Amino acid sequence: MATRQDDGDFRRLDNRTPLHQIVQHEIRNHILKEGLRPGDPLKPEAELARVFGVSRNSVREAVKALESTGVLETRRGSGVYVRDFSFDPLLDHLPYGLMRDKRALRELAALRKTLETALITDAMRAMTPESLTELRETLTAMRGLAERDESFVEQDRMFHQLLFRDLGNTMLLRLFDLFWLAFHAAAPPARGRTPMNAYHGHAAILDAILTGDPDKARTAIQDHYIGIESKLAEDPPDTTRAG
Repeated sequence: MATRQDDGDFRRLDNRTPLHQIVQHEIRNHILKEGLRPGDPLKPEAELARVFGVSRNSVREAVKALESTGVLETRRGSGVYVRDFSFDPLLDHLPYGLMRDKRALRELAALRKTLETALITDAMRAMTPESLTELRETLTAMRGLAERDESFVEQDRMFHQLLFRDLGNTMLLRLFDLFWLAFHAAAPPARGRTPMNAYHGHAAILDAILTGDPDKARTAIQDHYIGIESKLAEDPPDTTRAG
């Protein structure tokens, strides 16, 4: 297959790039050039192979790869279609990758802390009485569980969603939730950090919000992440040793 260099074609991929990756780029470029929208059908495999000058098997491999990343979807008996954008394919793969790379997990937590700290002022301005009530109720549930020395995973997840829900940014909420899920799936168990410690961190954030002090809220979020960062700095327990 010729390596074209006009705008949008192959992104200047060199001769070392595997053929199936080149075909993936070509299919993505085709989708953009044709203005295909989510739900639109892709041309049949044989036609794409002819247009790109490759075998049908190369197109088939590229389509499978693009399915795994959420670009395309195959409908049995119907064909291949452009898929609506979703974080789900990234979410499916992210925890596995993070469990193999402690540095990436630390960087993810740092990015989440930066975004939450930067956006809390806007979130406080947008927050409705209903969301404040739900935050109080969630925090009360956290305290009850912490007093029994039980973790409150789902309450923690809800708390952070409620903080930014009223910004009305669906993409942001999905991104924050992706961060949360990846962290809790991949992070090692904390040493010496009790549920009550975690409760107090969340209580400080809500207290700052209720007092209407954005500087205090930013500080509370940063302090909350000290425990998370300490957790990530720990070496995972050696499960290969007896006792």
